[in-house]
Amino acid sequence: MKFIVSITTLLVAASLANAQVVVIDPTAIAHNQANHVVDLAKYVEMVNNQIRQINTMTQELQQVTAYVKAFGDPSKLLNIVGANQLIGSLQQTGVGQTLTQLQRSANGLQALQYNGNGLYQSLGQTFTTPSGAQVPRFEDLYRKYGAIQDDSRNCQSVTNDVVARRKTLRDEIAATTQKLQASTTDAETQKLNGVLTGYNAELATVDHEIDNAAAQVATQDAENRADRERQEQARREERQAQMEESLQQYGEVFRLETTPPSFPNSR
Repeated sequence: MKFIVSITTLLVAASLANAQVVVIDPTAIAHNQANHVVDLAKYVEMVNNQIRQINTMTQELQQVTAYVKAFGDPSKLLNIVGANQLIGSLQQTGVGQTLTQLQRSANGLQALQYNGNGLYQSLGQTFTTPSGAQVPRFEDLYRKYGAIQDDSRNCQSVTNDVVARRKTLRDEIAATTQKLQASTTDAETQKLNGVLTGYNAELATVDHEIDNAAAQVATQDAENRADRERQEQARREERQAQMEESLQQYGEVFRLETTPPSFPNSR
């Protein structure tokens, strides 16, 4: 009986021992390891792609940095030498007056008193006749001479103003050119070239102001000469009419008798 119990105990113990044994599957392990290798390879590839992207971005950043260093950043160049001075010069209107303004302001009395800084002799407001009578001058007849005198003074004023402005412009051109020679970036060079071009254009425009003022003097002189010829033509026409009228009156006074005289019969 004891023998049977012992055998039974051994069998139960053997059964429990078999239930705790771990079963190892080599195929599953190999499959898991293969998946892990694939995942690891993908991760390595992803890291390599990121490294390549970082290297590319670094190169691009270096290129941009080199470009900005060579060409400059135009948005940071806010104060260009000569730009404000050029704007100020462009906003000046000059001292010249138009021909219409000069004609309207012409004054006959001033024309009579004009002596051209001592070069000419001024005229009085009256003159003396051979009999000693004082006759006043008609000032409006001298307004056209006052107009050309005003044109001449205007031209001189414009010339003086232009000479001063030209000196300022030339000084600014010289300063801008020196700054251009010392320019270190393309952006600064382009902006300075723009300012320099503006100065040269303004210089040419200022020079034309003298031409315009001189043209006004020539125009007024031409108008005065044309008016003198017009007045002379009017006087010739008047003299011709007066002569014809005088001849007609003379003919009426000294009309010739066309009928033969009658004599008494002689006996």
